[in-house]
Formats: sequence, C-alpha cells, structure tokens
Amino acid sequence: MQMPLDRHANTPLYLQLYQQLRDSYDPQTMGNRKLWSIRKQAQNLAVSKTTVEQAYDQLLAEGYVYTVPGSGYYYHDLKHWPKTANTSEPTVTCQPTPPPVKYDFRYGITEQLSPSWNSWKKAVREALRQAENQPPMLPDAQGLLALRQELVRFLRQTRGVTCRAEQIVITNGSKEGLSLLLSILPRGTVGIENPGYRGLSDLAAGYGHTTVALPVTPTRVSLTAIAAKNPQVVYTTPGHQFPLGYPMPITQRLALLQWAHDQQRLIIEDDYDSAYRYDTQPVPALQSLAADDQVAYLGTFARGIDPTLRMGYLVLPEHLVATYHAQYQYRSAMVAGLLQQAMVNYFTSGAYYRHLSRNRALNRQKYHLLKKLLGHQKVIQPILTGAGLHIVVRIPDIAPHELLTALAAVQVRLYPLNSNWQAMPSSDYYLLGFAGLSLPDLTAGIKQLIATCEQLQPS
Repeated sequence: MQMPLDRHANTPLYLQLYQQLRDSYDPQTMGNRKLWSIRKQAQNLAVSKTTVEQAYDQLLAEGYVYTVPGSGYYYHDLKHWPKTANTSEPTVTCQPTPPPVKYDFRYGITEQLSPSWNSWKKAVREALRQAENQPPMLPDAQGLLALRQELVRFLRQTRGVTCRAEQIVITNGSKEGLSLLLSILPRGTVGIENPGYRGLSDLAAGYGHTTVALPVTPTRVSLTAIAAKNPQVVYTTPGHQFPLGYPMPITQRLALLQWAHDQQRLIIEDDYDSAYRYDTQPVPALQSLAADDQVAYLGTFARGIDPTLRMGYLVLPEHLVATYHAQYQYRSAMVAGLLQQAMVNYFTSGAYYRHLSRNRALNRQKYHLLKKLLGHQKVIQPILTGAGLHIVVRIPDIAPHELLTALAAVQVRLYPLNSNWQAMPSSDYYLLGFAGLSLPDLTAGIKQLIATCEQLQPS
C-alpha cells in the first residue's frame, strides 16, 4: 500500500512515487502484476498524470516494469529484486486505554436522544432506498451539492454566515477541514490561542507553517499579542473559546477584523459549539461581521448528532476557492456519499433543526444543574460562561496525581488541562464535560467529585 506523497519534501513527487512503487514490490507475489493505470493512479494521489508518467517511465527505463500495448504497465518477474535498506524503527509506547468509569466528564460527547436518533436512522434508511432507485451517489471533492446548499441556508439562519455552496467543502471533521485549509495556504506563521486545542502546532508544522502562542484573557484572545507577533493567519474560537469558554465581545471582534483588513491577514474561525448558549441568544459568527474576504469558517455536525459521525464543513473565503480547486480537483470526497445524502434527508425533514432545539434545551438543564451544585461548595472553582458542553474548573491545594487517583477509585474521571495550556499558571485546572451524562448521573457524579475533593483538602 502506497504512502501519501510529501508535497513539502525536496524530492520531486515523481521520484517519491517511483521509489514507493519500487520498494513495495514483493518478488514472491507480485511478478507480472499490473500497475494501476496512469489516470487512476493520478486520481488516487491527487497529482497530475505527468507525475505518474514520469514515475512509470523511470521504472520502465530501469527494467523494473514492462508494457503491454493497449493494456498497461506490469512488474517484471525478477528473482533478485532490490531490497529496501533495513532501518531500525523507534519503539512506540502506546498509552493504555483507561478503563471505563461510571461518571466520565469527557468532553466532546453528548447524550443520545431517542427522538433524534430515530430520525437519524430514518434519514439513513431513506438514503439507502435512494441509492437503490437512482444512480450511485458519487459526490465530488467538495461534497454533495444538495448538502452544501442546505448548509448555506442553515448557516445564514443560525449563524449569520454569508456564503455560496461553491465555497463549502464537506470534511470528515473540523480537524480535517483545518488540515485542508493549511495545505493550500502559503507557508507562514499561524497564531493559535493559548490555552487551546492540543496538537495544532504539530498539525501546522506538518504543512510547513510555524506557530506562535496567543494568550487568552477573560474577554478575548490578546489583540496586543496579535499585533506584536503579526502572524499571517490567526486561528480562534470566538463564539466560545476553547477551553476556557469566554465569548469574544463585539468590540474585540471588530478590532480583530480591522487588524486582518489592515494587514491583509486571514482569520480561521472554529465555531465548534456556538449553538449551545443558555442565558442569551447565540453570538453571531465572526464571519458574519467581516466586510472583506478575510475569514475561513469551520463547523462540525459531530456534536449535533453523534460524536462518531466524522462529518464537518469548511467555508472557504472567495479568494481561496480557485486555489482549492487547483490543488484538489482530483481528490475524492472525504465523506461517503451515502452519509452525506442521509444528512441532506435529516436537514430537509426538519429533524436536524428539531434535534438542535431539543439538545440545547436538555443541556441548558444540565448546565444550570451544574451551576447550582457547584455554587453550594468551596473546594472547586468553576469558570461559568453560560454556554458550551463543558466547563473548566480549578481545584487548588490538591496534587493532580492524588486527585485523579482518588477520583478513579470512586468511578469519576476529570481531564487535566496541562496538555492544552502552555505555561499553565498552576497545575490544578481541569476540563469537565457534562453533556454526555444523564441528569441523574450528572447529579451523582458532581456530588461524588465534591465529596472526594473535600476529603482531600488539607485541614
């Protein structure tokens, strides 16, 4: 199986492909086996046919393959095929999967609601029937047009986002949408929030970018740091900052957009859970305020249906649409056509809108329950922002290892924030997701958390 070609390496793509085809040959099983056609190989790797032709011609010139007119290229059946050099691979130590616990305050999952789940199953069954009664659903790289058109209406109604279907790419998650975007941007500096999502620095580095940390204050990502470091791109979560939860006020939003306009910079807006605001209406998307073509917008369906549904979307700025097509014109769709059609059905039946309303109402109850329970104690300091599917808590005066060990013994799991926060001010901040637990389990879990912390508090 071929590995993806490295577009950032100094080695030309055709030489990388030539080396992979040569090194993957097995003399015991692949003699006289046909190679993929030039056209199919180019489509699978999202490269030009010229690149594949050059690789095949190199194999042909060195005698590794032969051609059959009108049929294609075949491996020679050679007894003494050159072997790749034996290189010792580093030992990878896998972290064991922690055992399940009864009260897992994990972020990123929501409680499964029977009415919503039944509607989703109906949408999937309808997609299966549609596949039987019409030509196969083969979406292009951007995704099914019908789904992108539904998203245009949905984003305009719920987030104020203005876009065309031609700007939308259906992705298998917001991280993949970010990867795609980074791959088509000129190499430069990306400013990322601190604290923020872990792994973003490595992700950006994989596409030749460098990153700078942008401190987050209780009101915003630091505009002073942005002006001082002047990155080409700023990645931000303005609707509900991850993980601290603060929304970006309108004055700061306008100031950030003005900076992007003045410096000709790009803002990447990750609107990951902005639908879940409990005390006020959701804050409009940053993209909805942009007067210029300066904001790329990321969203996901995962928190709206099921966390295992790897489906999201990227709204490209107009000026990047042509760049995207130039690089990804041969790429296959990221999400299966069947699932995309099911999502279209979920939209057109109104079930997705009903689910969001139902899910928001339930999580509002959970949030206010959490707020009430944590308001009657003194050992846990919550950051409450009236939004989201998680909160951040500080639990001072207890060593993290001691706390996590004691919680595991009573079937409770919290998540330390040290991997999300460079130079964290103290080691006692934790992420507490509440949307995945039922109301009774949330009540019992929080009470057990409080009792354990009270027991561990120094006298």
